[in-house]
Amino acid sequence: MRTERAIGLAVDTIGSYGREVIQGVMTFCHLNPHWVIAVEPRFWAYYDRTEPENWEVDGLIIQAYSTELIERVHASGTPAINVSNMDSPLAKLPTIVPDDLAIGQMAGEYLLSLQYRHFGYCAHGIYEFSRLRGRAFHETIAAGGRHAAECDTATEDLAVWLTAQPKPLAVFCCNDAWAHRLLTICRKCKFRVPDQVAVLGVDDDELLNTVGALPMSSISIPAAKIGFEAARMLEAMLDGTPPPLHRTLPPLSVVARATTRMASEDHPEVSEALQFIRTNVGKLLRVDDVMEHLSISRRSLERRFQKALGRSVGSEIRRAHLERAKQLLTHTTLSIEDVAAASGFVNATMLGVHFRRFVGEAPTAFRKRSSLDTSSQGNRR
Repeated sequence: MRTERAIGLAVDTIGSYGREVIQGVMTFCHLNPHWVIAVEPRFWAYYDRTEPENWEVDGLIIQAYSTELIERVHASGTPAINVSNMDSPLAKLPTIVPDDLAIGQMAGEYLLSLQYRHFGYCAHGIYEFSRLRGRAFHETIAAGGRHAAECDTATEDLAVWLTAQPKPLAVFCCNDAWAHRLLTICRKCKFRVPDQVAVLGVDDDELLNTVGALPMSSISIPAAKIGFEAARMLEAMLDGTPPPLHRTLPPLSVVARATTRMASEDHPEVSEALQFIRTNVGKLLRVDDVMEHLSISRRSLERRFQKALGRSVGSEIRRAHLERAKQLLTHTTLSIEDVAAASGFVNATMLGVHFRRFVGEAPTAFRKRSSLDTSSQGNRR
């Protein structure tokens, strides 16, 4: 019989990141019944008014919003794992967070692929995650031969900044919250999205990003897996094994929705074809299906695809199907057969063939790596 362990969760319940982290922690708890949540997660501001050092718990998982809270937790001597990348340095506590540099790079590569001439970054410079994402984004855009303007919302007016930028403009926002604020400004200033301003966020808050009139594109991150791994790290720590001081997990994929699409001023036929592929990505789709939708010869469209994207129409269809499969593998419990059917593949065998060839691993291996890995966590007593 294992001794019951009381765990405190100082994790934000408002944002999607915190909620998914909690989901991962609770999955660990269900697999390990000796874990009891003794202090429940609440709205983050609550933790600035309480004293976690006085909580009667064996361990803590915290989403630290300040160095001051880190100092208090560290001084208390309570074993703790941090799941926040808000402040720096946080070296006093073991930390597991998203890979912010990889997020910024993914955003830059995706927006460059849309063939925009002008780029921007909506930052909140007081936070470490924003600075890291911005650095990688700027480096990626520069490597593509372009420049990205930046608005630090901590010191600048976002509406004034946006109005001054040349259009069409592709804007990467440090998270979904700021991306939604940017969309609100676009509506007020009557900038058309995505024709004049393309918007990409981070966190992929599925509720907020899909319920509006304009579903928002976002980078998906493995928040639930971070929560599960944080719990596993804390368990090892309580058993006497020091966890790594800093660990990151890579982002999953860009979830493309209506707020981003290819710039149409230079390649209108390519933009229209991409929109058709996106709309029908869950179906078995062939190049001929795209051609039937457009008034252009296949040879001309292939030539324009190569010029704009550096790949063929068929390659783009395959890429879209694979991205759809990745999302389903990560965010659902659908069988591999159902994932194949819902992402436009003839069957699970063909999904596996394409996944191994272009992703470098089997769909099951990708699912294990990108979603909650509970295989080594049997019910402990």
